[in-house]
Amino acid sequence: MKSNLAILSSDQKSIDFIKKNKLSNKLNLYANSSRNIDVAEAFAETHKFKKYYGSYEDLIKDKEIDFILNFLPSGIKFEYIYLCLKNKIKVITDYPIISNSNDLDYYNELINSKLINNLFLINEKNIKKLYENSINKSSITLTKNFFQNNKLDNSLYKKDVLFELSPDLFFLIYKYRNQKISIFNKEMSYDNLTNKLSYFKCDIDIDNKLMINVLLNTNNSNYQLNKEIKESDFRLNLPIYNKNDLNSFINIKNSFENLSFFSYYPYKLFQEVLNE
Repeated sequence: MKSNLAILSSDQKSIDFIKKNKLSNKLNLYANSSRNIDVAEAFAETHKFKKYYGSYEDLIKDKEIDFILNFLPSGIKFEYIYLCLKNKIKVITDYPIISNSNDLDYYNELINSKLINNLFLINEKNIKKLYENSINKSSITLTKNFFQNNKLDNSLYKKDVLFELSPDLFFLIYKYRNQKISIFNKEMSYDNLTNKLSYFKCDIDIDNKLMINVLLNTNNSNYQLNKEIKESDFRLNLPIYNKNDLNSFINIKNSFENLSFFSYYPYKLFQEVLNE
């Protein structure tokens, strides 16, 4: 018997993900939600969901839901991850899990209670690659220039170049967490309107054995990088790197290295460094 899948955000991204990974072959399209109940109803009818809700909270209370796909904006995503896990619903989500230091205590609670094992993080950007490239190296460079698409982004919403767009750096730091880590030579710039970090440069020393030179930038900052260095935030038709793990997660097979907890330590570390 198939388990029931619900989605929090009734949008095209959620449907594209379901189709791309053929989740409807493994899970029932059970329910969707929106803060506008008319939108939720139309979406359910179009995509053949059995039920729909006019609030995220009402959907989470449905005891028939086994899995929830959460592609909500990063500012509110963690709140609903937490509620789902507390209600014994398994969650599939994308990076970032948190974007606010106030979430850290609740994040740590999920880790300590093992509820984090019911959270699956989609790996769309090959999060492990930077760490794998660092093995047996004395120095590496991470340079990214993120060009935001103004047609798709709300003009008041700018992504934080460090916390929201660098999962590979966070994964690398997590893997070296038991060694001495020093962050120095910091340069940074914040968006005047949103106070999001728009430019960040630093050097990270790992136990005097590995030096990481970091330069992160968006097209919204006053700093200009080589235009050849850029990364697309859109991977609409490309497979996820941990699809086999996703299938194991859905089929409740043996546990695997869960990516969902890796950002806690680096996030906490950078919060301390940026606010020292």
